[in-house]
Amino acid sequence: MILEILLLFLVIASIFFVAAKTLLKSLIFLSLNTLLLVIILFLLQAPDVAITMAVVGTGATTVLYLSAIKKLGGLK
Repeated sequence: MILEILLLFLVIASIFFVAAKTLLKSLIFLSLNTLLLVIILFLLQAPDVAITMAVVGTGATTVLYLSAIKKLGGLK
């Protein structure tokens, strides 16, 4: 039951990620997507994959995209 709810939230967050008007909002929904996926992986008993995804997907990728958006002038 909880897995289905999280999958539904994942789909909704993906739609918001694509439909976001600004790059920063899109990045926030991308991070939320990754966080939901990490929780789903923990529930599916894959903690090693979930921890790796949390570090790389939520941490490093968000910082990389945020710095790229800042350099391109997307944050005003």
